[in-house]
Amino acid sequence: MASSLGLAACTSHVTLAPADLPALANASPGPSGPFPTITTKDGTQKVVYGRLETVTLLRKGAAALVYPAPIRAVALGDRLVVRTRDDQREIPFAEITEVRVSYDDYLVRDRVAGGVLLGTGMPIFVSGVVMGALGLTNKELSGGAGAVVSLAGLGIAGLGLVMMLPGMQLAKSKPKKPAEEPGKTVTVSIGPGGIAGSF
Repeated sequence: MASSLGLAACTSHVTLAPADLPALANASPGPSGPFPTITTKDGTQKVVYGRLETVTLLRKGAAALVYPAPIRAVALGDRLVVRTRDDQREIPFAEITEVRVSYDDYLVRDRVAGGVLLGTGMPIFVSGVVMGALGLTNKELSGGAGAVVSLAGLGIAGLGLVMMLPGMQLAKSKPKKPAEEPGKTVTVSIGPGGIAGSF
C-alpha cells in the first residue's frame, strides 16, 4: 500500500553492541524468517521491522567502517568477521566502540501510509455525510434534486470510508514482510578454510 502511495523509504536507526551485529546482519536483507529482535546498546529489546541499509562500525583510534547492505557478520572468538560482496574483514571486538545500523523501517512506513489514508479519507467521509444530510433536509431542493444530492453524498462518504478502512488497518497492524525477490539468496558457511558466502 505504501508503494502505491509513492511514499519514500522511512529510515530508522539503532545502536547495538558489536556482539549483537551477526543476529541482525544475517537476518537482512530478508525476508527469510521472522523480523530479528536485538538488544540495543542501552539494553532494551527492539524488533527491527525492516531491511538493512547501512552498518557503521565506530572504532577506537581508527576511521569508521561503513558497509552498505547486504552484509554478513560472524563472531569468531574475540573478533568480528564482516563480509560484503566486495570485502571481508576481521575486526577485534576490543577495537569496536559502537555499531550503528540504518534500516528501511516497514513499521514507520506503514504508519505513515495509514496516516495519509486516514487524513485524506476522513474529510471526504465527513463531506459526504454532510452533503447527504443536506440533500434530505434542505427545503430549497425539490423532490428529485434532494435525492440526487443525498445519493451523491452517500457515494462520497463511501469513498472516504473505503480510504479510511485500510488506513486504520495499516496504522494499527504490524508490517508484513514483502515478497521474496527471485534470485536474491544469501548463504554463509564457516569452515576450516574461513568464511565463505554468496549473495
